[in-house]
Amino acid sequence: MSMNNFNTEIEKIAKHHRRAPIFDGVVSEKDYQESDIKILWVLKEANSSGENNSWDMREHIKNKLKTDTGIFKGWSSTFKKIIYVTNAILNNLSWNDELYHPSYKPEVIDNLKKIAYINIKKTGGGSSANHKEIQTYYEFSKTLLHNQIKEFSPNIIIFGGTFKFFQNDFDLEFDDFGSCKATNHQGTLFISAYHPMYPFKEETYVKDILTAVRKFSK
Repeated sequence: MSMNNFNTEIEKIAKHHRRAPIFDGVVSEKDYQESDIKILWVLKEANSSGENNSWDMREHIKNKLKTDTGIFKGWSSTFKKIIYVTNAILNNLSWNDELYHPSYKPEVIDNLKKIAYINIKKTGGGSSANHKEIQTYYEFSKTLLHNQIKEFSPNIIIFGGTFKFFQNDFDLEFDDFGSCKATNHQGTLFISAYHPMYPFKEETYVKDILTAVRKFSK
């Protein structure tokens, strides 16, 4: 059964804001559906300030993110931690920088084909997000965002500095795990973490999320 890709809804939202749409969602439907653990990452916006440029986040992650030497130029600051966390969860690994550093083993980037990835803002943004603007986009796109979460039915949702926008719509009690918070709600693990670009040590970021995952996986 094919999943809804929500492209039409994303186009409508972008048109309302008079901007070009940036599509997101399940990176590879086949790989996502075949994965034993389904992970959804929720970020703020794509770093794409060109208002007339429409592109697809899924295609970029699937086909352009991996290079012969690691991560596509300019995307490492966000995606390096995402790659570490995703690879560790899917393969039940502990922290080991050299074991799955994308510059040493570019093939670990292929694990991102098994995830879903959405941004609150369905149009481009700059290198730093404007909180008020993201809140405005969230309120306007709330139905779509919640429908994406429902349709993708993830086992684990990792909010990268974004849970504050959802908190009034999810009445959740979190446990603290150092740099992140987590809780299991109706069989889904909700993790409120810092944005991957936040200047945290990669080891801390990954270990704290893994601690939460393993506690709630018991």
